[in-house]
Amino acid sequence: MKKTAKITLFTALSLTATLLTTSCSSNNDDDNTPTNQQPATTQYFHPPTWIQGTWGVTNGTTSNKLYKFTTDDFILLVTGVSEQSMTGTIKSSPNGGSVDETVNSGTQYNFTVKYNITTTTQSFEFRKVSATQIQWKDNSNGTWFDLVKM
Repeated sequence: MKKTAKITLFTALSLTATLLTTSCSSNNDDDNTPTNQQPATTQYFHPPTWIQGTWGVTNGTTSNKLYKFTTDDFILLVTGVSEQSMTGTIKSSPNGGSVDETVNSGTQYNFTVKYNITTTTQSFEFRKVSATQIQWKDNSNGTWFDLVKM
């Protein structure tokens, strides 16, 4: 009887040790994969087709490209310097972010970018005037500016 009790106790302890080892196994902290990155396939922007392209201002002699819309991104253009992908900015931000979009009547496209680590948001409003002209609202003063397709 004592031998059976010892075998049962040994079996129970072995099972407990196995379960603890399995339950406490590595949580992949050693694989150097950042946990704050958004999945590579996340699509934040869904610009309507009427706004896709490059938009800017012109005075007849000089032109400044300001914004570019693709099928899945919004890009700020700094003339002659660089392009800033808003999708890239969200993905490089600690803890990522999100985009709230609104398309009204096929003539208005609004979105707000929210960054998860801060209270910072960026809001943009655009409205269609024609196939080659849109307006952008400067939210700091509420003024609408004309932009042309470039």
